[in-house]
Amino acid sequence: MPIANQATDWQTALQDRATQSLQQMIQDHGQLPLELQSELQNQLGVLTGLQNKLSQNLIQIAAFGFVSRGKSAVLNALFAEPIFPVGPLNGETQWPRSVRWSPTLAEIENASLQIELIDTPGLDEIEGQGRAQMARDIASTADLILFIVAGAPTPEELAALGELRQVQRPILMVVNKADLYPNLQPETIYEKLANLQQVLTSNEILLTAAAPAPVPVRSEWPDGRSKEDWEVPPPNVESLRQRLLKLLNQEGRGLLTVNALLQAEGIEQEISQRLAENYSKSAEALIGKFLVVKGVAIALLPFLFLDLLGCGLFDLLLVGALVRHYGLPTSRYRVDQIWQRLFSNIGSILLIEIVSGILFGLGGDAAIIDNAGNLLPLVSGAIAQAGVAAYGAQKIGQATQTYLIQGATWGPIGPSTIIYQMLQALKPDMLLYRLRQNLTPLPIESGAPN
Repeated sequence: MPIANQATDWQTALQDRATQSLQQMIQDHGQLPLELQSELQNQLGVLTGLQNKLSQNLIQIAAFGFVSRGKSAVLNALFAEPIFPVGPLNGETQWPRSVRWSPTLAEIENASLQIELIDTPGLDEIEGQGRAQMARDIASTADLILFIVAGAPTPEELAALGELRQVQRPILMVVNKADLYPNLQPETIYEKLANLQQVLTSNEILLTAAAPAPVPVRSEWPDGRSKEDWEVPPPNVESLRQRLLKLLNQEGRGLLTVNALLQAEGIEQEISQRLAENYSKSAEALIGKFLVVKGVAIALLPFLFLDLLGCGLFDLLLVGALVRHYGLPTSRYRVDQIWQRLFSNIGSILLIEIVSGILFGLGGDAAIIDNAGNLLPLVSGAIAQAGVAAYGAQKIGQATQTYLIQGATWGPIGPSTIIYQMLQALKPDMLLYRLRQNLTPLPIESGAPN
């Protein structure tokens, strides 16, 4: 099978799983109380939008940069027509504007892909919290970022690139106006990236001349007459065009899928946190009831094996009650921590039995019953067991709450699980590979999902 087809196959399979994941999340949250659905309507709307974006195979490419770097000119050159406004004044682009880009069918192997180019205001012109948030929102929804500079990037531009890196999106650096810097090479720019070298390689630094400066030309006629004039060369963005086409053909669905999953992961965490806040008081009350009942029951049970059995049973009942109470999806993520708490609780009860026997010369609960005339060891042991049992129930409850909130995205088709599986399929020469160390890793203690 050709390499391109193999790449398409695994990306298509993961895109299908991502679609199922979004459908499941939307279905699950549709069962929430109407009051909560109303509060979460923005988050639920984003999930629906992501589902539509995946079904449409819509890839969004956003151009960022400082003013007068030629962002709009670069995009116009890709279109081969003046779609976005350009001019001699700084800041021609005041608000984001998007246009669909349609390369020929011969250039795009997957004809179902739709490509949207987004022009944005200059980063150094964005003032105020509102417009700064606008830039972050665009970057976080884009599947690919074009960071456009003119010549070698300035320290301010490198700082802005570092901020864009935080949204965890693949980045291409476009060095525009390269005709004015004939000695500039991608390798020399890469050397200046310092700690940003892990974001880009020299292959992701592309030289363009979207609006070349006029050059002198000399015209001569057969009769000996000559004339000197100025001529504007045609735009040259072929390196960017070819890199984009190659990227879309080899990683297009992957770019689309990983971005949708990253957004869905963030939205699901927001929803889980909101549910945790909504149910926190009632959950604490539920834990309180269990720890009282468990403490009294463990104190009254007369035999060691009944103490241990009752301890485990009450803890399991508490876990089940909290799962039903929160109504969040469950997975294997961090479930081992709950079992650790449970066995630790049982072990503590066993330790109390042993210590009681040593201190009071008793052989466990049965011996205490035989020496019922001496109430001191009986009462002391019961109080110690009740305290340990109650404390254990509280810790089990807290661990379960953490498990439910943080594990909501790690189900069999949870967004975090699919992101993890996608990262394992990436090859070092892929642009998405650069995101591996920045994306949320699977915790070591929980192991890899199946």
